[in-house]
Amino acid sequence: MGFAGAVDVTEIPFESLMQTEVITASKIGQQISNAPSAVSIVTSENIRRFGYRTLADIISSMRGLYTTNDRTYTYMGGRGFGRTGDYAGRVMLLIDGYQANDNLYNSAYLGNDGLLDAELIERVEYVSGPGGVTYGNGAFYGIINVVTKKGSDVNGLQAGIDAGSYGSVKERITYGKKFDNGLNLLLSTSHFGSDGQTHYYPEYDTPATNNGRAQDLDGERNRRFFGKLMYGQWTLSGAFVSRRKSDPTAQFGADFNVSPNWIQDSNGFIDLKYDDNVSQHLKGSYRTYYGQYQYQSRAFFSGSLFAEKDMGRWWGSEVKYTYTGIEDHKLLYGLEYRNDFQQDFYLPNASIENSQYLLSGYVQDEYQWREGLKFNLGARYDYGGKAAKFVSPRLAAIYSVNEDTDLKLSYASAFRRPNAYEKYYSDPNFLLPNKNLRKETVNATEFVIENRPDSQTRIQSSFFYYTTHNLIAATEVTGGNGVIQFGNWSEAIIRGADIEFDHIWQSGIHLRTSYAWQYAEDSDGQWLVNSPKSLFKSNFSMPLHSNKLYLGVELQSFGKRLTEQRNEVAGFSLVNLSITSFNLIPNVQLSATVRNLFDRAYAIPSSSFNAQDTILQDGRNIWIQAVYQWP
Repeated sequence: MGFAGAVDVTEIPFESLMQTEVITASKIGQQISNAPSAVSIVTSENIRRFGYRTLADIISSMRGLYTTNDRTYTYMGGRGFGRTGDYAGRVMLLIDGYQANDNLYNSAYLGNDGLLDAELIERVEYVSGPGGVTYGNGAFYGIINVVTKKGSDVNGLQAGIDAGSYGSVKERITYGKKFDNGLNLLLSTSHFGSDGQTHYYPEYDTPATNNGRAQDLDGERNRRFFGKLMYGQWTLSGAFVSRRKSDPTAQFGADFNVSPNWIQDSNGFIDLKYDDNVSQHLKGSYRTYYGQYQYQSRAFFSGSLFAEKDMGRWWGSEVKYTYTGIEDHKLLYGLEYRNDFQQDFYLPNASIENSQYLLSGYVQDEYQWREGLKFNLGARYDYGGKAAKFVSPRLAAIYSVNEDTDLKLSYASAFRRPNAYEKYYSDPNFLLPNKNLRKETVNATEFVIENRPDSQTRIQSSFFYYTTHNLIAATEVTGGNGVIQFGNWSEAIIRGADIEFDHIWQSGIHLRTSYAWQYAEDSDGQWLVNSPKSLFKSNFSMPLHSNKLYLGVELQSFGKRLTEQRNEVAGFSLVNLSITSFNLIPNVQLSATVRNLFDRAYAIPSSSFNAQDTILQDGRNIWIQAVYQWP
């Protein structure tokens, strides 16, 4: 028996991807060409062929998205906005429809702090633009939905081991099976460890601080568990991750090259869903969930130990229906309640406790007005007190010029209320609270052209213009000696365009290329920090040796950007190379990945939490993986 899902792509027509039901765009399963927004997908096959190890690797390969790593966390930018150190990512992360952002920082965890091993991902859907109608608070500049595998996709017991640069090792055991009674079960656990590197920072280059060298302060460890049980119309899933990461950069003014200086996260959720065919024209879906996030840190400041422990917990329920009993209409309507009943920060000199809720109702109509012309109209009302009262509308028209070409024009609004960290966190030496902080809102207009000239090719272009009001950002307090506070800017404007080309040859060669140009400016007309204007991605894979061996080559190019001190950081290009074998050795998958193949030295802007203006990123590094599947 070989690996489940390791199939010959020459036997898969490209239109099978086009017929994939995308849930993210509107919560109504629909083909990509019928979605009201621009949609991009990375499949499990892409993940294997390009050696992606984390969700951050996957996102970095996608149209118009980019990530930055400050040696403790990985942050995501999209549509030209990726403020350094901005925990509150403005692209919502979903796992099988469950919102995975935490309730303290509204952060999405993408690296080794993420909830999922890449091997468990069936596909990743990226829908650009606001998704406030169907997802509410935080669905700001886009939505990423990670669709996980089922037990039947694994079909047996797998054991995997990875080894890589910087003393990195990962072990994983996964079991999946669909039983005769219909039960579909997937269970997986993994452990990762890395010794890290010795980093040099010229800002600390004095004899008293080890001449700027941070030694034994880059280690990382994590443990993960994931389970998914499907039986009939029921789906129960849950995930948990615990990670500890040392900080070599001495964030927040900590003592440099002094141990301990680490952060530890634990993140988890349980999600129960029931889908019901109420009648011929009415389908219902019912979901209830519980999640929690815990943050701990230890560091020395001027010789004194600082310890922090933060805790967030939440639960919620949603009921939604789709109704097709009216000719030419597909109605979606629902109610959702979320209770963030614990949002607590425990500092040495303060205990900050908070809670909040959000009650939402939404309706959406997909109306086929006439042949070739469809409208998607919807609105959502959210209420969680005065700080979270908002109506999110969306109007979209999809015009099919012919069976190969679709034009999509949309207007949408969304909001993000201040998270607990931005509004309530209080440390007089670093961050002041701002209980008057207002929600930020965005109005977005987008035009999409999608063309499918043949069954193996898809070309997608989009043009967009976003206006963000009351943008939440941290600024230094006047006379505060480096103390910051979150406040509201008047507005920010983002304009741009992108194009994506995807083609599979009959021989199995696959090329996916995208280019994005985007310009983001504040209310004073200044270019935003950490916002590259130009992003180019190209992924090329081809089968070798009777389709048992695959070569994957990835090119990523990013334009220059500004640091927090408004200095320019040069753009850079990276080449990644992967070789993967399927059943070259029976029941064994082998892969080797070299990231930053040409050992390019490059840096990214650092956050205002650091003394460094830029942080040098990893040079050439290698990963090798072996997976055995019991027949």
